[in-house]
Amino acid sequence: MYPKNKYWNPLVNFLKKNKLENKIFIGPEVLLNEFPKVFPYQILKDISLSDFDIPYIVFHKKLPEDLTNDYLDLIKEEYKPVWGNHLFVVFKKNRSKKEKLAALKYMLYTKINFKKYYKPLKDSKIGILITTYNRPEHLIKLLAQLKNRQKDILVVNDGSSEEYFEQYQQIKQKYNEVTYIDNSKNMGLVFSLNTGFSFFLSDPDIEWIHNLQDDIIIKDNLFEETQKIADKNLYPVVTGIYQEQHPIAKKTKINDIEVYLLRSTGAWHFMAHRQYLMENLPIPNPYVGAPKPDLGKPGQGSDADWWLFSWSPNAVIKKDKYIACIPGLCYTDMSAELSTWDIYK
Repeated sequence: MYPKNKYWNPLVNFLKKNKLENKIFIGPEVLLNEFPKVFPYQILKDISLSDFDIPYIVFHKKLPEDLTNDYLDLIKEEYKPVWGNHLFVVFKKNRSKKEKLAALKYMLYTKINFKKYYKPLKDSKIGILITTYNRPEHLIKLLAQLKNRQKDILVVNDGSSEEYFEQYQQIKQKYNEVTYIDNSKNMGLVFSLNTGFSFFLSDPDIEWIHNLQDDIIIKDNLFEETQKIADKNLYPVVTGIYQEQHPIAKKTKINDIEVYLLRSTGAWHFMAHRQYLMENLPIPNPYVGAPKPDLGKPGQGSDADWWLFSWSPNAVIKKDKYIACIPGLCYTDMSAELSTWDIYK
């Protein structure tokens, strides 16, 4: 039950009067017992509010630590107050003229100084996921390029064969600040991706995750350039590799960087926002191990990229958005001259 006091009781009465017991709205967690569809403030950083039709927002004046800047922006831009007291203000989207007039008597309580609730923006914390299978020679080349980012890296070894055990052990000793997960047997790329993404998503401070296959060669500015383009709402997926089999829908410039806007891309490299991954995981795994039992179509892999960017109900193209591609930031090992970037220093 909600606390019985002069501020809570009028709030609950107002919400019930407006029949919010079975409607989605944002408010304090303590309301969950009587308003099961309320979104508590604690999850604001883990959901994209623009994906929901939220008619009401309950603003708690004493909980600034749970309020995100996106949440504050949403209130200021799209909502107007309809009720308030010393502790709470109720905002509504598309309020009626009658509600506007009724709100005048609460004017003293509904004037919010939003500036004091905004938090300084932190640098985005990233994770780097690398999957590997029977290719230690490729993995060590990639880790050499990432030697200054060891603490950000997770390597998921998808049950490589015994013959490669010693080589992978040597890599672990050389790059001992990297985190390693060794699957007990080969479960396929999809299993490793689900494992790796889940590992990073369990840390709420990680906002962006780079996925790199072990045979990728990267340029030094990969992380800086992709961060200039990344936007969790406009461009939640950014890739640094372009391949011709993926048609270019548009060409544009973002922050003076040439960008291809795509509706599909491979899984060699991509950077995705945590919210996007949460909406599209787990990736379905129709087979365990590799190759596929029926061998699939010629050149067909795990289909992880198709699910994440095209097939999933929450994929980029289902939301009329694009994958942002900065061509030339990375290549597969088979298509690049290693010596050009002098990665062995």
